[in-house]
Amino acid sequence: MKFLNKKEQVLDTLLTPHGEKLLADGLFKPEYYAFFDDNVLYEKQYDSGTSESQNNIEPRIQEDTPQLETQVVFSDRNIYRSKTGDAPTVLEEVAQDIDTIIDLTKQNSRFERHFYGPRHPLGTTEKFTSNAPAWSVSLLRGQIDSHADHELNDTEPTLAIAQLDVTLNYNIDVISDPTFVSDTQLAITFPNGEILDVEPEIILAQIKELNTEFTKDNFEIEVFEVTEETVPGGHSLGPKDVEVLRPLKFIRQPSLVQNDILLDEDEIVSIARTPTPDNVEYYFDIRVDGQIDERLICSSVAENEKQGRYIDIDFECEDTTNIALVDIYSTAASSKPCPDLEDPCEDNPGTVY
Repeated sequence: MKFLNKKEQVLDTLLTPHGEKLLADGLFKPEYYAFFDDNVLYEKQYDSGTSESQNNIEPRIQEDTPQLETQVVFSDRNIYRSKTGDAPTVLEEVAQDIDTIIDLTKQNSRFERHFYGPRHPLGTTEKFTSNAPAWSVSLLRGQIDSHADHELNDTEPTLAIAQLDVTLNYNIDVISDPTFVSDTQLAITFPNGEILDVEPEIILAQIKELNTEFTKDNFEIEVFEVTEETVPGGHSLGPKDVEVLRPLKFIRQPSLVQNDILLDEDEIVSIARTPTPDNVEYYFDIRVDGQIDERLICSSVAENEKQGRYIDIDFECEDTTNIALVDIYSTAASSKPCPDLEDPCEDNPGTVY
């Protein structure tokens, strides 16, 4: 590690140990990049409490402040040797506090590679605004139990990732009446005639990113299974349970382009795939944007308005005064809205079809 010679070096690029391995295996195919300014202090008042003129900010950052060369390794190289099964190193003989860090590092690769480097990539703001990008999350169905501005845990530095906790409750009843007809698709009938009736809850949320550019793909959804893993905690601390996130994959949808020909959705021949425990669909049904029935949205908006909560949605509901609350799991719910003005729905706006 040494200082960057600004007179001779303009750009300093290095591969991480993981990048070197991928390059050696012929698998190094970078697709994305990000810029970070974690090492830049734009306004001096946030450090020393003193102000400075605007003309002095640029030379202080560009010329007067030393910059370190790129750092891609944030742990001792001997730790990597220990992982390969080599003989214990001198690092494993050091003081108790350091030993605790070593044990956590050897067991949890996320701890060493991701959380000592830059953590806050630069984003894009909307033109002609001085406001920073912000999140707007409104729940039309469900309730936020708790929230936090940052992610906090025992083994990783604080991350500025908002946390929203929502709990869903499923009411389950065992029905012995043979004439009982469930109004949900989740009900299970057993050979002895008993019915396991399930009354589910759903989350219906409107998520917006404010003060930034609106494009076709504004969001990416990632789903993780939260598990726990026991790792050593040092000579005196004993084993410790740490939170581990296991990523789940969405089942890949068939492409609309077949043999270099763009097809309509009804022309695509798709092969149904059974979800596995590694797939999101094994646990959840997640629908976004146009995949959500507008009647479900409008009925949820109407229910919120009755309780004095106004939610601004991106399309107009024709009439929210007499809309019944739609259950997406109901056997009576149709996947299509009322087709035209002559449909019986017109005479019974409060009826769900």
